[in-house]
Amino acid sequence: MIKPQLRWFVALACVANCTFSSCMKEPEVQPEQSALADTEATIDDPDDQQLDDEQLSGQELAATSGLTTLALSTLGIGANGHPFTDAPYVQTRASKQISLLKGMGLNWYRVNIQTRSDGSVTSSLFDGLRQAAENGGVNLLPMLYLRTLDFNKSESQNYQQGKTLGSNFAARYGKYFSMYDLGNDLELALLLSNKTGQSTSHYDKRKTNITAAYLKGMDEGIKAKDPGAKTMIDAGWLHYGFLQMCASYGVKFDAIGYHWYSDMENAAPHSPTNIPDITVKIVSLFPTKQLWFTECNYRYKSSISQSANEAAQSKFIMSFVAKCKRNPSVKALIFYELFDEPYKSYQEARYGLLKWASQYSSTTRKPSATSLANR
Repeated sequence: MIKPQLRWFVALACVANCTFSSCMKEPEVQPEQSALADTEATIDDPDDQQLDDEQLSGQELAATSGLTTLALSTLGIGANGHPFTDAPYVQTRASKQISLLKGMGLNWYRVNIQTRSDGSVTSSLFDGLRQAAENGGVNLLPMLYLRTLDFNKSESQNYQQGKTLGSNFAARYGKYFSMYDLGNDLELALLLSNKTGQSTSHYDKRKTNITAAYLKGMDEGIKAKDPGAKTMIDAGWLHYGFLQMCASYGVKFDAIGYHWYSDMENAAPHSPTNIPDITVKIVSLFPTKQLWFTECNYRYKSSISQSANEAAQSKFIMSFVAKCKRNPSVKALIFYELFDEPYKSYQEARYGLLKWASQYSSTTRKPSATSLANR
């Protein structure tokens, strides 16, 4: 175990010399098949203190001048879920999931979607969720897997495969969506060893160009069938170099979906990263694009009690809500995720805004959920 006084030093050394370790999110549980795994970046906390607003540097205060007040913010807030693949969701009817979101005042639900070659959604549960969301006034954000991406094929072939997937999906379902999330944590597999991801040179050029070609096709295919659509590409931690590569390649995405967790929030202000406010940093790099945080939450600590973790989760969530509301370029903040998943490992089991009073039949709000509902 690293001594507390050394933890921040080790974390910062990692920023300078290597990529922060990442862990695959555990396979989602589905009665008939397993879905592709999501991934997320995990880093060590340099300390347990959130950066106070008063600690923002003079440069950042200048950069944030003119930002909206909390009262004027139109920030959308939501949660992630796995309604087609994971046991807690599959065993909870769609209307109940939407009702729980609405009860917390949440208006976005980011859901992972697998498609067939004709663009149709593989899960029979999709139509029920779509109808429940429409009835409940909750917006669905579809996260589309790059099902046909193939590094053994050329850029032009991958462009066409992405275009086919995007156009087929949008032709069927475009009337239900305003924003499409293209892939998830794609940059993690492209990042070179011992690189932070901040520079375009930190990625495997061949594979990144193939991925960008696929995304370009996907974006153009969606917009050909759904002309009013907007698209986003995501990254997390300091991996914005990947987004810059996609933009340089010619992918016309409209928004950035950033992944940001409490350990990142704690580490980023410290040298050598020196990023006191990630919302300001990303907007400065992509001033013409919307910024969405499509994954965000507090990482539980095994060294403290469940109740202390839940209190810290609530504090982090509400602090980050306030930060996002102060930046008008941040359009949505979507927490990972709606339900606890108790059969998974320590972190994955506890990300839920809701925990199970009776497994998969009744839930209890954590303090974070109560805070969101009362905001």
